[in-house]
Amino acid sequence: MGEFTFGVAFRGGVLHATASWDAARCSPQDYALFLHGGGAATSADGTRYLREALAREGVACAAFDFSGHGRSGGRLADATLRQRQEEVACVVEALRPSRARALIATSMAGHTACRVLDAVRPKALVLFCPAAYEARAEDARFGTAFREVIRATRTFADSPALDALGRYAGRVLVVYGTADEVIPEAVRDGYAQAAAHARSAELVRLEGASHRLHDWLAGRASARRDLVSRLLPLLA
Repeated sequence: MGEFTFGVAFRGGVLHATASWDAARCSPQDYALFLHGGGAATSADGTRYLREALAREGVACAAFDFSGHGRSGGRLADATLRQRQEEVACVVEALRPSRARALIATSMAGHTACRVLDAVRPKALVLFCPAAYEARAEDARFGTAFREVIRATRTFADSPALDALGRYAGRVLVVYGTADEVIPEAVRDGYAQAAAHARSAELVRLEGASHRLHDWLAGRASARRDLVSRLLPLLA
């Protein structure tokens, strides 16, 4: 399996990115782009198990660390949700003339992935335990300001992420764990209902899994194989 790392310039810093593919089965020119969630210790490494599994099945994959995470530069305290959208656009631009066949996003990045759908136009969208935020959260810096906004949020119906998903016409898969205590039920219901114009939409609930879905899946070979089997037709 081929793999290479590269840097993408962003606002005077560098975003650390990785691409992986099986040279005998696929081309890196048509890839699935992975977006990791929030939290200071979070990085693209959390989905390596899934990227490698998909690459072995002929799906080229790319991932990067958002600013302030993993091996990327920048300070997490200076970042915002809106900046994350800009970083995705920057990485996609760096990968051109490639085309992202899919966005595969986790937790906080579910909001980000939906917000860039109109620009990136992937064929498929895969969301693991996606979060959603109200519009004013997008410009709040991570840390105290961001926490104050989300603690004060009472409704998610007008989230720009759900609005964008409502316009999306590709294929959608949303995965939650039944033991997820982080994502409010209103957000889960919102994602389940928002993909009204999608070509196909499926909600999967993994019994006993918590919000740390990738840790759960990485340690369960059978569940991991089942997930890859679901993803392959979606990403074809």
